[in-house]
Amino acid sequence: MFKELLIYIATYIGLFVASFYVISLCLDRKKKNPEFVEMGSPKVSIIIPAYNEEGGIAGTLKSALEIDYPKEKLEIVFVDDGSKDNTYEIASKFKSERVKILKMSKNSGKGAAMNFAIKNSSGEIIVTMDADNTHVTKDALKKLVACFDSPDIVCVAPSMAIYNPKGVLQRVQQIEYLVGVFLRRAFSSVNAIHITPGAFSVYRKSFFDEYGGFDENNLTEDMEMSLRVQYHQKRLINNSEAVVYTVAPNKFMPLMVQRRRWYAGLLKNLWHYRALFSRKYGIMGVMVLPVAVISVVISILLTSVMAVDAIFKLKNEILLWESINFNLLDSFEFNKYIIERYLFLWFSDPIMIFFVLLVGLLIGYMVFAKKRVKQHVAVKLSLIFFLMFFSLLFVFWWIVSLFYVLANKKVVWR
Repeated sequence: MFKELLIYIATYIGLFVASFYVISLCLDRKKKNPEFVEMGSPKVSIIIPAYNEEGGIAGTLKSALEIDYPKEKLEIVFVDDGSKDNTYEIASKFKSERVKILKMSKNSGKGAAMNFAIKNSSGEIIVTMDADNTHVTKDALKKLVACFDSPDIVCVAPSMAIYNPKGVLQRVQQIEYLVGVFLRRAFSSVNAIHITPGAFSVYRKSFFDEYGGFDENNLTEDMEMSLRVQYHQKRLINNSEAVVYTVAPNKFMPLMVQRRRWYAGLLKNLWHYRALFSRKYGIMGVMVLPVAVISVVISILLTSVMAVDAIFKLKNEILLWESINFNLLDSFEFNKYIIERYLFLWFSDPIMIFFVLLVGLLIGYMVFAKKRVKQHVAVKLSLIFFLMFFSLLFVFWWIVSLFYVLANKKVVWR
């Protein structure tokens, strides 16, 4: 009974929220993204903090230099945050009039490195760029900068996609990021973006001058900054046509450590900015943030209940097989039994409502996202992997993160 109740609650919330986002997005689509005007374009500083990134820093700097933007109005500020490998030496080869290469005396954290870079930047617009092999489409910066057509807009976020996904874990993340393309655009339509990607978000420098730089004691400084923007009731929008690719973790432990940092950081930042959960902050305060929290709670409960239920059902099935002398090794008998019993039970189970809804939503999100990202990598296999594994991974990451936060355990960067 409890499982069915959770399924119906999740289905209702999913339908309501998805319908709301789709309607909001359709109404907002009438507004066209502003065109970039080269004459009078603002000076831009791309800041790239790095710590032990010798494997990807050359690719990141090359990608930054290939961005299509007036050369005289674009500078790149690289900061080595006390790396112990050859990151600084590799980056130093790119030093020029357009590329500043700076080095901190010791490892002080990403937030400190970015603040150091901002202080040594001359641009009106600041772009944060991750050093771990980030690939930016050449026209992304122009599309993002063009969106600063109103003084109350202080941050513009791009669409994020996985670069050349391979293997099960990267393919699962491929779908997750494509879903994020839709959601970030939907959040933008109702002024409710609460997470900006550190890989390539664009800010007005004046916001840092007025409200301070990045939190140097925060492991998810990009999340904190986006919530700070919303807290001060400034506008944070998305241009879904500006695309940035990131290389995703392809092994279980690096991915788990990344998500542990993300989720633990999100919990701490939401608690710090808990005032955002109010009517004062519009749709974000009364719907988007509460639904995000409720969805995590329901996911943990529903997945846990279903896992326990599956174990008991398997136990009962094994006992049933033994009582009727079922021959598991007989392929014909096994296939017939599967068709007659399991498929009937599966399609009559209330969870099918949730599953059909999920697949339908995902397909809709994929259609929207692929048009923006223009990613030609096939997603059919990735979608299968996503449906098979994401909910289990998602719940595992959240349980681990909750344990670390509640036990006040230190969450490391990597």
